[in-house]
Formats: sequence, C-alpha cells, structure tokens
Amino acid sequence: MYESLFQPIQIGPVTLKNRIEVAPAAPFLAHHDGSLSRELYAYTMRLARSGAGVVTLGVSDVGQPRPCGGRILCAGTWQYLSDLADIAEGIKSYGAAACIELVHSRYMLSPPEKVVGETSTAEVEQIIEDFATAAHNCYQAGFDMVMIHGGHGNVPAMFFNKKFNHRTDRFGGSFENRCRFGKELLSAIRERTGGRLAVEYRISAEECLEDMTTLEETLQYAKEIEPLIDLLHVSRGLLEVEELLPLINAPAYLPRGMNLPYAREFKKHLKVPITVVGSFDLELANEAISRGDVDMVSMIRTVLADTDCVEKARRGSPESIRPCIRCNVCISRTHSQFKTVRCSVNPMIGRELEFDDERPAPAPKKAVVIGGGPAGLEAARTLARRGHEVVLFEKQTELGGTFRLACAAAFKQDLQKYLDWSIRTVTENPRIALRLGTPATRKAIAAEKPDVVFVAVGAEPIIPKFPNADEERLVWAGDAEAHPERVGERTVIAGAGMTGLELALSLAQQGRRVTVIDMFPESEIGQGGTPINLIALKRLLKEAEVELICSVRLEDVTAEGAVISRSDGAQETLSCDTVVLSLGSKPNLEALSEFEGTAPDVFHIGDCTRPATVWNATKTAFETAMRV
Repeated sequence: MYESLFQPIQIGPVTLKNRIEVAPAAPFLAHHDGSLSRELYAYTMRLARSGAGVVTLGVSDVGQPRPCGGRILCAGTWQYLSDLADIAEGIKSYGAAACIELVHSRYMLSPPEKVVGETSTAEVEQIIEDFATAAHNCYQAGFDMVMIHGGHGNVPAMFFNKKFNHRTDRFGGSFENRCRFGKELLSAIRERTGGRLAVEYRISAEECLEDMTTLEETLQYAKEIEPLIDLLHVSRGLLEVEELLPLINAPAYLPRGMNLPYAREFKKHLKVPITVVGSFDLELANEAISRGDVDMVSMIRTVLADTDCVEKARRGSPESIRPCIRCNVCISRTHSQFKTVRCSVNPMIGRELEFDDERPAPAPKKAVVIGGGPAGLEAARTLARRGHEVVLFEKQTELGGTFRLACAAAFKQDLQKYLDWSIRTVTENPRIALRLGTPATRKAIAAEKPDVVFVAVGAEPIIPKFPNADEERLVWAGDAEAHPERVGERTVIAGAGMTGLELALSLAQQGRRVTVIDMFPESEIGQGGTPINLIALKRLLKEAEVELICSVRLEDVTAEGAVISRSDGAQETLSCDTVVLSLGSKPNLEALSEFEGTAPDVFHIGDCTRPATVWNATKTAFETAMRV
C-alpha cells in the first residue's frame, strides 16, 4: 500500500531503509545542564521504534553548557560525548539512522538585527567553529547524520537575510557574502568529519513577510550550498514571529502538506535529495514520493500520536495507526511554555518512564466504564490492553458521545479520523463488552459485579435562563454543529471559547453573517485552545469577516435579537435570526453521585469532573486506568 515509502535511499554516506524521517522537535526532557536524562533516552527510543528510516533528535545546542529555560541536549562539549553515544546507539539499534539537529541556543529567537549587526567577525568565526566542533562530537559519538537548522530564522537564515545583513566584512553585503556564513559553516563540518557524516540542511523556502527572504532568493542560496549538503529539508516561516507559527505547525483548520509546492520547486532545480515537513501523514507522504515531488518526507506529530506508525504501515495495518488531530498541544507546550512534551491522543509521550503501557496488570479485574466519549473509550482501551475485563455502558446507540458534534465542521476531518479510530479499536477488542443504548443504572452495574467503575458521563452545557427568551431563536452550540440548518443567516454566538470560535468559522464558511460576543476582553478569548491554533483561527475568522465583540454580557434574547450590556451598563440589541449559546459546560454532579458505591473503587474521568479538552479526557482516563 505504501510501496514508495519503503524504498531505501542513499543520503551521502548513509543508506536509509525507507523514506520517512522523524523530524526534529525539542521535547525538553534533557537535564537542565544539557546532559542526557533517562526520560529523554526513553522518549527517543519510542520514536526510534516507529520504523522510520532516520530519527532526528531535535534542538541540540552547539554551545557550551549554560543555564537556560529549555532542557535541551548539549553537543558542544566532549564532556557529553558518552551521552551522545548512548542515544545514537539506541536509535541505531532499531535499524534507523541516527541524526541530530544542531542549533546555537544562545542566538535562537534573538533579534536578528542584533545578532547580525553587532556580532564581531571573530565571534562569527567562533559560531562556525562551535558548529564544526559539535558535528565532530556527534560523529565521534556514532551519529550517522547531522541536521543544520538554517531555517525558521535561525543563525544561518539571519546572515543570509538582506533586510538584516548590512555587514561590511566578508559575511555581509553582497549575495555572495550573505551566503558565506552558511557555506563556511558547512565546509567546516565537512573538513572536521572527513565527509563521513551525512549533512542535512533545514531551510525556510520563504519567510512569508514583506521584505524578508523569498522563494527565489532561497533557491539561489540552496544552489550555493548544494555541493556541501546531502539532504535539503524544506519548511517555511519564522519561529520568532507568532503569526507565522501556524505555517510551521499547521493546525486542523489549514490543509496538510502546505510546504509541498515549495519543496517541488527545489526538487526541480537541485540534484541533492529533498525532504519536506509540514502536517504529513503516511498516506500523503507516500503520494508525494510516488509522484516524484520529493525524495523523502519528514514528520513529528504523526509519530508522536502513534510511535509505531511507520512499522504498522509496513506490516499492512495502516488502519490501526492512531491519527494526529493537529491540536498542537505538543508544540505549544514546548515552544510557548518550555514544558515537557505531551500529546492529546497518546498519553505515553514524555512519560515513558512513568508508565509501562505494555505490561499486564498484576491482578486482572472486572471494570465497568460508563460513557462512550473520548475518556470512556480511552479508559476501556487501556484497561483491556492491561488484561482487565471491561464492560462499557453507553446510553446512546452509538459510541462517541458529544465528541461527535465536535467533529461536524468541514475542517474537523482530523478529529473525525481520531474518533473513528477510537471507536474501531474499542469495538473490535474482544476484552470489551459493549452495552449500547443501555443506560447505566445501579442495578445494571451491580449485575456485572465490577471491581472498579469508571464514570465518564461527560458534562452538561450551560444554558442560562433569559427573562424574555425567544426559544425559537435560541440554539445550543452542539445542536448548531450537528444541524446547521437550524441556524439563520444572521447569527450571534455567545461565547468566544474555542468551541464558539470554531463554530463561527464553520458557519461563516457556509455563508452566514456571524458575530461572536464574550464577557472577557479579546486577550482572554479562545479558552481551551493552544496558542498556535488560536493564532490561525483568529486570522481565518478575520478573513471570513466574523465580527468579534468583547467585554459584553448577553442579557436577553428577544424577537429582535441578542440584548447585550457593556461594562458601563449601556445596553443594545444585536439584530439576528439566531443566538447560539456556547457558554461552556459544567460537571453533572447528580450523575456522579448516582454511581458512588457501585464498586469498591469508583473513579471520575474526563469532562465529568473538569470540562476541558481531548487531552484532559485521554490523560485522566489513561492515568487512572494504568493505576488499576
């Protein structure tokens, strides 16, 4: 099915077993001094077992160890040579080539005008020496490849950028001189490693802002460095510019594979192999390689979501791959907050030493799970995998709960694929008995004689009472998602959390005029979402001409429309056909109390305790099930 993916390829002195690279991303699991932690080792081994042809350890520093906010590995000193050797050896034990992304953390996310304009010639030469030394350390440690991050506004990109580079020494001014930093850096690495280390170069095809580097300029630069590299890795954008982050880590609202047309241009003009990154799954990767658009494809979020994904595809069971929902919890935690990596759909990521999800429970038990939404499905799946006998009650005739409504929008295909996978893996599991269309009463639960009960009944929407409510005009957000025909042409959505904003985009894309109101200021809207996704969503809402009115309260819904009040007490009516309520949800305390005492142990998971996100649902379900 994926024949093109599983063809070997020669990258410089290295032969890769297939065309998939685990792309670099910093998990922030190293020790604070830059040394290798057991957590980082265990995490990397999970990536290595994915079956990818090359695994690239993300964001490793070529400088000397120094205290900083990010817990990244240091490759710049011989003192950590044994750490580098351990992780390279581990990656290669899975049959993958070991690669490491090299950056200079001292200059990452620094103002480019300061780095380029105020760094002396001697300091620039020292930066080049730092990269060469780090590459040599990696070679000595047993790495097969190094990736030089020359894109996303990192140091090589800063020096090539004509907007910032007005130096008067050999590293600035003319096109030739602006190329010199990258060329001397790559030449130094070649010289220090004797050409025995494959060199991958990551590049931003364009920097996507006015007066910044364009595709045409980057193509010229790529031709200059081509003799010094073995693989060109094509991305786009700048890390230090928030509005461009969705181009680097595209959320579900944007198409997959957006960098492919740019990578195709490099493939046309260069002879060196080309890989591309940007929201690829294995199916899209296979198509791109089959067409000859690129030679390889790099991905990280797909692998985080299922660390066995490439191997599952190779063995002919792609339907068993857990899909990435592109929520960007993984990247937002690390990039925005310097926290350790986590994944909304794979609760093991970053916690490989905390849990052994493949070890059976010491004593199998009988478990009842109440509710077939994301939390209930995750709990049932985890309990069954550990050898417990599971009975799942769902009062509806199908699994999924209200999460089905969240998948309704046209841009929610990633969520729908995850839900389909989640339902399929539970339905096909022989250890899980389903009681669909069956309310979980105390009597029904007692008949199962459970040792443990998991309550995953979800939450109930907040629907306030209005003094003069025009019921025909009021619609709950979940019903609006599932039945857009109930929503009129002019719509006011009350609530600017992620649910309300995503619904606004969906309705606007269907041709409706939409206004979103919220009691919080604009700086606080988008609760429940990640910063990267919210940046993209706000831009799309603006393009769709959705009006946003903040710091107001919905007071009433009349025949004329939505009555709102401002902070000064002034009221006005927003004329509309429909008012959609997206005011969040609250735990169903009555349902929780109903199941107390139905087993020796009763646990509450998911939204029934704290309405939140997919990550909260899977995390609470997994953690609790792993401790039974």
